Amino acid sequence: MPVKRNFFLTVTLIILSLILSASWSEGASESPRIVDLRLRQGEDMVLLSAALQVDFDEEAREVLRGGVPLRFVYKIRLTGKGSIFGEKIIQDQDVIHRLEYDPVRKVYLFILELPGSKTIERSTRDEEEALNWLTRVEDWPLYPLEKLEKRTRYRVRVMATLRSAELPSVLGYLFFFTTIFNRETPWVQLDFTY
Repeated sequence: MPVKRNFFLTVTLIILSLILSASWSEGASESPRIVDLRLRQGEDMVLLSAALQVDFDEEAREVLRGGVPLRFVYKIRLTGKGSIFGEKIIQDQDVIHRLEYDPVRKVYLFILELPGSKTIERSTRDEEEALNWLTRVEDWPLYPLEKLEKRTRYRVRVMATLRSAELPSVLGYLFFFTTIFNRETPWVQLDFTY
């Protein structure tokens, strides 16, 4: 008897995983990417703005509404002209955006993690506004203008890593939806001369 039950359980899990992988590959046809990368001069800093183009289908929205937090990490790298062997990295930063939903209060909480363990928090009841906060970097202070050298070529690269909650591996198999957002964008770059 136990052999039949184990066989049935194994076959059921295999079929379920095939269905889920098929639905995942359909949903992943539009891969996320960084768009609208812009730089502008602030009073004393170079300011960077970028947008992440990602498809939040209904399944992804339901997962978020179910309490699974999202964490998007924007990696921003500033390089300058180096030796003949390549560029030198001037600055490497991670801009971390987190979005959580509180189903009791029906509020989205957006958290921007700043260097030095500081955070900026915003909340809204509007899902589209919350997703807009999650997918945009607006006027990020990239680098002080006084440290840039005149007539030197610089390059800014940006990419994003999209993550949902990370559960222990045993629970991760049970709650497959926590891997919906575990993807990365390709690097996007912009050259400028100061």
